[in-house]
Amino acid sequence: MTAQTAEIVRVGADPFRAHLGMLLDRTGLPWPVLAFLADVEPVLVRDLLFGDRGRRLSELPLSAAQSLFALDEQRVRASAHRWLPSRQTRADLTQLLADGFPPASLARYCRLTPTELRCLLGAPRCLELTALLARSARLQYAALHPHAGRVRAAR
Repeated sequence: MTAQTAEIVRVGADPFRAHLGMLLDRTGLPWPVLAFLADVEPVLVRDLLFGDRGRRLSELPLSAAQSLFALDEQRVRASAHRWLPSRQTRADLTQLLADGFPPASLARYCRLTPTELRCLLGAPRCLELTALLARSARLQYAALHPHAGRVRAAR
């Protein structure tokens, strides 16, 4: 490796902000789900959409821009038909419930009925979209409740 540092190529953010806005409008999904589907850091997507302390993000790394641009409605729709092992999703949902997330609200956020949520807690598989919604719920709940999900000391 040389002593030179590789410079990250950056591109203007506006077209990608518009693309994500269109996907959010058309799908009705929370923004973290799109970040996870595009395999882009959620904080980058949040800053792209909402700004960072009032400042709009003007540029993105090229790799993130390419990943966001490659995300389309077809990929989003496909996530509602692809089955995955549910171990991590069950863990996310169990932790959210243990932290006090109301079960009916969690089911609604994950686009499930309360009965489907209860069944999922013991199911070996779930849809990719359900897994992404559970991750999204966990991310957003943690932002609102910073001490949620931490291991509590034994009494």
